[in-house]
Amino acid sequence: MTFPLETEAAIRRRMYEICQNHARNAVEITRELTLMIDGVKEGKHKSAREHYQAMLKLLDESGKSKTNLLGEVASVGSLLISREDFMRLIFGVEEIADCAEGVGFRLIGILDRKWKFDKKYIARISDLASLVLEEITRLRETILSLSFSPSKAMELTRTVEEVERKIDSNYRTLDIEILDAKMPMQSVLILRDIIQHLERIADLAVDVADLVRVLAISG
Repeated sequence: MTFPLETEAAIRRRMYEICQNHARNAVEITRELTLMIDGVKEGKHKSAREHYQAMLKLLDESGKSKTNLLGEVASVGSLLISREDFMRLIFGVEEIADCAEGVGFRLIGILDRKWKFDKKYIARISDLASLVLEEITRLRETILSLSFSPSKAMELTRTVEEVERKIDSNYRTLDIEILDAKMPMQSVLILRDIIQHLERIADLAVDVADLVRVLAISG
């Protein structure tokens, strides 16, 4: 059976809109994480906990968004040629949000157990998280561009990669410094775990940017 091109075009527009909302949630979750880390850095533990709760609320909304989008993709069936790419994008953005929550969970663990750590490393982690927020914000811009300019989306994917390279460089330097720090072992381990999660978010953003390229070409 052959379907008119405008039918798939209309479906793609609807998919783009839902993906954009999904990406917006990921940006907001990452922003709350950045504010949470700033709270820990400044000794404002109540504020840090409040931002973590805000993250959890946004994660719940993100989960509902994912369910709606998967339902949309399933409902159109063979009408949407790129449905598998859309599904991979959905899961990639969701994994970014889950990794961000993982960082928040570990920070709450530090606060609950009153583990000792050198605050300069939290300041460095704050800088790293700010770069991650910048990258996820740029990723959202690439997804937004898909609906009106696939060529612009292709161009913006390179800005995502540029920030990822900065994150990777900062992560490697910070990882060695934390390993060499005079802190209790549990503090060293959890701080390394936190920056590994942040670096993982950066890698996932590049993976999603690659999917944006595929959708831009197929669109």
